[in-house]
Amino acid sequence: MYQSTINVTEDLDQIEKLFIPEDRTLNRATYTIKKDKKTLIFNIEAQDATALKTAFNTITKVLLVWEKTKALKGN
Repeated sequence: MYQSTINVTEDLDQIEKLFIPEDRTLNRATYTIKKDKKTLIFNIEAQDATALKTAFNTITKVLLVWEKTKALKGN
């Protein structure tokens, strides 16, 4: 079993909304999202390294789209 965490510290509400429609259960991995006052925390659990990479890529692709969209808006 592999576990990893991604912490996001800006635009928490907006980013959390981006993941509402996402399926959080992949073939051999799952992730949960938890929000506290200053951090959005993605907890990933995977059965193997390939599944961990897939879950990481799923999350980071959405974050990358958010960053690019934000940059285009000039914020």
